[in-house]
Amino acid sequence: MILHIARVILIVFEVLALFNLLIIVHELGHFLAARWRGLYIEKFGVWFGKPIWKKTINGVEYSLGSLPFGGFVALPQLAPMDIIEGKADVDRAQLPKISAFDKIIVAFAGPLFSFLLAVVFAVFIWTVGRPVSESEATTIIGYVVPASPAAQAGLKAGDKILSVDGHGVTRFGSAVKARPFRSRSSETRVVRRV
Repeated sequence: MILHIARVILIVFEVLALFNLLIIVHELGHFLAARWRGLYIEKFGVWFGKPIWKKTINGVEYSLGSLPFGGFVALPQLAPMDIIEGKADVDRAQLPKISAFDKIIVAFAGPLFSFLLAVVFAVFIWTVGRPVSESEATTIIGYVVPASPAAQAGLKAGDKILSVDGHGVTRFGSAVKARPFRSRSSETRVVRRV
């Protein structure tokens, strides 16, 4: 029971961490594009709520909120957000106008960075591999349904499959990939466990 609760807590923590990473990378895309296009950046915040930490560097107020959900970039030239972000510290009328092209670039940068993060994750999983359960990491048969084709072929629980159609296999996933369209004359080499 305690292990189950610990596992649920770990999963919730992983989901929160990945959700926050996605949002921070997304907002970082908006931030970097705004900086590149010369927009005025008022604030960059990670998490919401009352700030635990905040510091102004080069005219931008960076903050870490108390509620670990999300983040934001305050860009007064892009859209008035007084209802959500509160009254701006600067007069928007005094800021230079920006082109529609700059607005499009800044708006598009967030989703672009989110997509690039997904590509990084995909390349990592493709390179390192996905987590594999113990049942997938072996070719030892755990259970054979009575009167099934496997039982009729003589396979029994505890048998280890060594090859399928002459292709050596090291786990059940590779057995399927070795010969996805098997003919009636396919051959499986099995070692009996005693």
